[in-house]
Amino acid sequence: MADGNAGAGTTAGELEAWVREELSVDASASVEITEKPGTDPRCSPVVTEVAVAPPGGEAYSFHIERPLAELERMDLIAAVAFGGGH
Repeated sequence: MADGNAGAGTTAGELEAWVREELSVDASASVEITEKPGTDPRCSPVVTEVAVAPPGGEAYSFHIERPLAELERMDLIAAVAFGGGH
């Protein structure tokens, strides 16, 4: 269950809020969420890409090995803890 949204699936807005909370991303930073085809046949066929661009800072991105609608907050935490995918 994705943080109490009654089975509707995680939205980009929810994931952005989690990213801002878990990574202490400033409100002025840009956070973009996109789904992309997975490139490793051993992994998910769809990954969720998170790109963060703080104003005046260095932009970075990482991916989570699940489609957006299937994400749970722990998927974000695991991706950050273990290097955002591969």
